[in-house]
Amino acid sequence: MENYNLAFPEGRCLSANDDISSIIKQIRELLSELRDRGIDDGDIIGLLSGKAKNARVRLGPDRMLVLADENPIKIKLTPVESTLYKLVLKYPDGINADELWKYREELSDIYGNMTVYDDMENILNIIENICDEDKAAWYTNISRIKRKITGKLGKLSAEKYIIKRCNDGLYRIQARAL
Repeated sequence: MENYNLAFPEGRCLSANDDISSIIKQIRELLSELRDRGIDDGDIIGLLSGKAKNARVRLGPDRMLVLADENPIKIKLTPVESTLYKLVLKYPDGINADELWKYREELSDIYGNMTVYDDMENILNIIENICDEDKAAWYTNISRIKRKITGKLGKLSAEKYIIKRCNDGLYRIQARAL
């Protein structure tokens, strides 16, 4: 019998010589790892069928969120919503909401480019509110973004564009920036 190896991350591989139960166990472990990294079952099915398509998104200085693969659809965001979306989009490995203070300077820069206000004190107050320990501004704006995107696309199609908390506790967007 020929030995066929299928390449997998971290040097793991499946071999046609392995028994079926061992192969199934390895596949389940790999699927679990994909889910832990924030990939949902619909995307896994797409990957397995070869029909997966990376969603692409663009956020301009006009705060218009452009969903490039959706005919394209444009969604107007507020300056705070745009700031949060741009921050999470920039970090595909995820953002820990408990560590937003680490991004304070970056949030200030992004927000400064998204707003018409020149008042640095006002900008810093808004960023402090976002980074506040209770994270009320974070949760409120993430929810508003989700509602806007879901309202335009429907729940299933919106999944790849919304900011969501993954199994590892980090917030991510599946779509990639153009």
